[in-house]
Amino acid sequence: MTKKTYISILIPTRNNVLDLIDCINSIMRSDFPLEAIELILWDNNSKQEYKNELKDFIKRLDKPEGLKLQLIEHDENLGVYTTRDELFKFADKKSGFILSLDDDVILPIFILKSLLMHFDSDQHVGVVGPRIVYDDAPDETAHGAGFVNRWFGFYRTKDTEIPVECDYVIGCCMLIRREVIDEIGGFDRDYFTSHGEVDFCLKAKKNGFKVIYDPSVIVRHRVDRGGTRTLERMYYVYRNKLLVIKKNFSVPQKWTALFIYYLFGFPKAIIDSILINRKVNLSEIKIIFKALHNGWFNRFGKRM
Repeated sequence: MTKKTYISILIPTRNNVLDLIDCINSIMRSDFPLEAIELILWDNNSKQEYKNELKDFIKRLDKPEGLKLQLIEHDENLGVYTTRDELFKFADKKSGFILSLDDDVILPIFILKSLLMHFDSDQHVGVVGPRIVYDDAPDETAHGAGFVNRWFGFYRTKDTEIPVECDYVIGCCMLIRREVIDEIGGFDRDYFTSHGEVDFCLKAKKNGFKVIYDPSVIVRHRVDRGGTRTLERMYYVYRNKLLVIKKNFSVPQKWTALFIYYLFGFPKAIIDSILINRKVNLSEIKIIFKALHNGWFNRFGKRM
């Protein structure tokens, strides 16, 4: 960067202290000046034993002089995107950039310097994300550049060989220019979890900022290949897709995409459930119905 840059790193966590400790240790190995970093952790009402283990780790951590580390404990699980939005309020006003992370990512030492170069080269760049790979299969890309078809409501990802402008990058690791947050107001709390980063990036683009995917920077993510399939996750994935459409598409695009989503997406969700479970799983079918019903009637926020 052409001038001294200060970065706030924000991490929500819940009952995942071992992965979080590894994530923090990877931050400590960064080749970026640690005195120009603040690290803010938000605990979403973890079990007491996990809270104690995290506090003990922080006490023992050999923190470089000048590094600010803050732990915020909340007595309720606010969900990923409400928490991220709350964390923005705690970021130091002098921070020019916000690195928003999941608690189960492992960062390369050069990530901050590499991603910051995109902001230096173009003042319109608002969000930059790296290539995300599976921690247990680092040669396999988990998420690349994200694109949204605004007529059909479909998402697709592309793993490019060079940096590319796209519609969104995955929320587990995204570096954000402070002006983007000031202008669009942070993450939308209606999402609670799932698709919040898509909404954020689409709004950033609508306000004139670019979203860049950089495949040369590789971040390991400790998630299962194929994703986690729980009733809660299914509900928010299906419901929040409707929220993205309603909040970010033009009127003709919105009604076209909603029609297609209910005509084809709903039956596909039912068929996928039957194929994956090799039987009719009534709990999943009910959740799919509930998600699409609540999405249509604008019942957003925390519902599970």
